[in-house]
Amino acid sequence: MKIKESTSYPHPVLAPWSEDIGNANFDTKIFFQLNEAENQVTIRCDVTLDHPDICSLIEAGSATFGCFIKCQETGVRRLQPLGFPSGSQQFASGALLGRVQLRPMVWSTKQIMNYAPVGAHAEFASSMDIDIGQILALDDEQVLEVTRPPLPPLESIFEIQSSDQVPDGEFELDTTNDRITVLMPKTTYQLVQDLRGGDDGARAVLMNALYVPIIMEVLDQLRDGDGQFEQYRWLHPFRAQCELASVDLSKPDLLNDAQRLLQQPFASLSQLIEYGDEE
Repeated sequence: MKIKESTSYPHPVLAPWSEDIGNANFDTKIFFQLNEAENQVTIRCDVTLDHPDICSLIEAGSATFGCFIKCQETGVRRLQPLGFPSGSQQFASGALLGRVQLRPMVWSTKQIMNYAPVGAHAEFASSMDIDIGQILALDDEQVLEVTRPPLPPLESIFEIQSSDQVPDGEFELDTTNDRITVLMPKTTYQLVQDLRGGDDGARAVLMNALYVPIIMEVLDQLRDGDGQFEQYRWLHPFRAQCELASVDLSKPDLLNDAQRLLQQPFASLSQLIEYGDEE
């Protein structure tokens, strides 16, 4: 969606720079809050809109207020409905970083017949029908700078669970949750828990035996696009880790990229073996 102040519309649009509709104000104050513990951003809008016809359409459910949100760094481009006259939206960890552009607007959610807003310019003297998705009001674009929060450890986006449905010696992966879920039989689950709580050698073994093939599978699932996982919280920190490691999600080198994301776990294991030999 490209919106310019020079754009002309076939119907009157309330905007600070436009004379389409007079004697009315549309002003939005935008705030954001960063939850450092969860690495989440919450955006809140407080709206001042004093045009009676547009307010009535929002109250009747024929129009809604929200923002078109664009973040170049993370690729987010979203028309986000928000509450009116105030509302908020929480975004998943890492979804918004750096320069974030927000364009407040009101748009139609139902067909509006015989639209003739009070104060419309003479060139819009006749009433008109408005289709769904048409802009009725625009405010000035605002820009937020969201600092990059510390990325959570890659291991933290996974959750390991015991399952009686998984055969002995195997594990399964479920990527349709906020955390990537690794399912394994009870005996294997107990072994993994023991390794996670063990010394550096035990953790190095776990990284190689479990997390390398898991990361390879996740990379394989993402190679055709990540849109199907956009609603899950694990995607954004995983994608950010890939960017830091220069991993191309569209053309992954599964084995080598998995090792890079895990900071070369085989090298850590080799160092432990060499250290043991010296003793």
